[in-house]
Amino acid sequence: MSSRGIETRIYTSSANPRVIADMQGEVEIISCGLPSTMLFELYSVLLISKRLIDAASSWADIIILHSGAGIAEYGWRKHRLPCIPFFHVDVYDSTPFGHLRRISALYTYPLKLQESKCVRRIPLAFANSGSLRNAVRMHLKGGIVTVIPLGVNIGRFRPTWNDDEYVLMAGRFNPTNNFELGLRAAVNTSCKIVIAGIHEKKFSWYYHYLCKLIDGSPELRNRVEFLTPADGELIRLLQNCSLFLSPRIYDYLGLAALEAMACGKPVIAYIMLDSAKSVIVGEGRRF
Repeated sequence: MSSRGIETRIYTSSANPRVIADMQGEVEIISCGLPSTMLFELYSVLLISKRLIDAASSWADIIILHSGAGIAEYGWRKHRLPCIPFFHVDVYDSTPFGHLRRISALYTYPLKLQESKCVRRIPLAFANSGSLRNAVRMHLKGGIVTVIPLGVNIGRFRPTWNDDEYVLMAGRFNPTNNFELGLRAAVNTSCKIVIAGIHEKKFSWYYHYLCKLIDGSPELRNRVEFLTPADGELIRLLQNCSLFLSPRIYDYLGLAALEAMACGKPVIAYIMLDSAKSVIVGEGRRF
């Protein structure tokens, strides 16, 4: 939005300095330093989002809510500001709960009631894929959810035709990205594997699971590298890889795979409903 002359600020309770390093010259980032309770993060994020809405309301004309969708109605009612929740993940999918999967439906039930009431009362919500929109509407029993497709800045993500002979996987260290499948697929190859990811405390168990998987495999032990790159570093990793591997089997293809395509790299991925759609990166070039 800032590139279109729309003044933009990001209000957040926490931010990874390496991840936002390339954004700081373009967008003002305001950290409010609010704590989150890990055990009840899905619920404490509602309180955090409420505080962030209060902070942003003194400046913003419109608020796009990255998390805490169940509190969006508060922005409309309290501050008379359009406050639009943007769904990026299906928080009701039991997969990321790991060994707590069996009780996930019980744990998320109060949140589902809150978000359902909120989304049906506000005029609009966003989702980043058609399949996620359908999941949200199914869980929340209605609401107007509009798809805002994932976009890639092809001015930055562009081919250089370099090849440093490694396979790349990228995304958050989150079980929905299914990195373990990519590792198992690469066992019988000789190439170096780079996993560029963002660490999240609530999914630290998944990162340690991947490390244990690698340590237990003589074929992988000495050729897998974990990185947490800033945006500019990620672009270079995408431009220099031999192949991008997107093993996620949940919901949509993922932004990183589209960025790899924009960099002219072959992508191996599951064929999902949304993934099967072609991605146009320029006039006459279709992937």
